[in-house]
Amino acid sequence: MSYLALHGFTQGGAMWDQVAGLVGGQWTAPNLPGHAGQAVCDWDEAVGRVGEWLRGLPRPRVLVGYSMGGRLALGAALEHGGLVDSLVLLSASPGIGDAAIRRERLAADRDLADRIEAIGLSAFLEEWLARPWFGGGHIPPPEWRQAEQAARSVGEARGVAEALRRLGQGSQPYYGDRLAELSMPVVLGAGSDDAPYAALARRMGAAVARSRVALLAGAGHAVVAERPAEVAALLGSAGAGG
Repeated sequence: MSYLALHGFTQGGAMWDQVAGLVGGQWTAPNLPGHAGQAVCDWDEAVGRVGEWLRGLPRPRVLVGYSMGGRLALGAALEHGGLVDSLVLLSASPGIGDAAIRRERLAADRDLADRIEAIGLSAFLEEWLARPWFGGGHIPPPEWRQAEQAARSVGEARGVAEALRRLGQGSQPYYGDRLAELSMPVVLGAGSDDAPYAALARRMGAAVARSRVALLAGAGHAVVAERPAEVAALLGSAGAGG
């Protein structure tokens, strides 16, 4: 079984190490554009890169994405569906359907990118990881935030900022009206305490013929970091076709 795993914003492929160790199989977890020194590109090129990575893996292939990586995985599954045998989306969004709201989000993404460059990645990560959705219904302990900040500090402010400008939800095409095109088995996971993304998982699941929605009890947005064993179980079942 081959797994191609795409990380979230400010993270890197190493975020999957613990889960990969629990699941087994062949894992490829690249650093995405703008992260850990990788060249930045626009949305369509990033989706194309995912397709190229998939082509290099033996079948059966499971495409996994978390948050930003989940949005890219969804795009790749729609544009290169013949390369994907199973799809797992964690804390992911199909994008923003309303054009006016999407423009507002693009402006907000650009403002936030400017702030990243102004204050530096370390200071930004302190702010980012203090946001309430990372802890679900609870406040994550300081050691959790410290570990996450250290793991995410592998890039440079400029690359991460440019990734936000080009790969943020403001720049992403809306895929909500194309979900019925997904013919492979799809697992949609989210933390039960991450209300917006739990609702998105349910909504997306209702539009996908071969879907399963899994809400991880008590988890927030950072389901991979908060619930690695449960995420591993989801991926194992996806790899088995369940």
